[in-house]
Amino acid sequence: MPECQVSRETTVYHLIFQNWDESIERQAGQLTSIIHERWGAGAKAILDVSCGIGTQALGLAKRGFAVTASDLSAGAISSAKAEAQRRAVQIDFSVCDMRAVHDHHRRVFDVVISGDNSITHLLDDDDLLRALWQMYACARPGGGCLLTVRDYDREERGTGRTGKRVEMTGVNIDRVVDGRILEHGGAANLLGPLLEIGAIRVVGDG
Repeated sequence: MPECQVSRETTVYHLIFQNWDESIERQAGQLTSIIHERWGAGAKAILDVSCGIGTQALGLAKRGFAVTASDLSAGAISSAKAEAQRRAVQIDFSVCDMRAVHDHHRRVFDVVISGDNSITHLLDDDDLLRALWQMYACARPGGGCLLTVRDYDREERGTGRTGKRVEMTGVNIDRVVDGRILEHGGAANLLGPLLEIGAIRVVGDG
């Protein structure tokens, strides 16, 4: 996504949520439950590689996580910093492309996250693989990566204001546990890059 387009949208991005504050709290609760279930209550150092205006980072910081957050858009980072200051939470923000997060941050974290369908902005396998390798390198031994990806095939369709039917495509990896894909569906090919970096493995029927 071009930088100019991202920057122009950051001041109104929160308006896509019916209630942004409620979404921040809800997602923080969901992410906290997953992090504690999968990596334990001791997992506190979080890297958000596509923080945008801070929807996930703000909520996790409020819940006591040590959050480092970066995004390709300088405008989004500026908005996120202002929100963090307004909410009195400490987050280390910086501008960075998710395809270069390890080169940029040069340290490891308990959990690396990318929310709000951000990974699907990468449109070819080379970019996906580069981003996934960089995220993988940022996760400590025993840590992990948590990506949230919307399955647009399950979204309700509508005609909107134009009267034209809206069709959407997307990707979905519903659940990966101990490197095993328990549910998978969608249109884009994340499976190949995930297999290539060894983040998941194919498990036979037996």
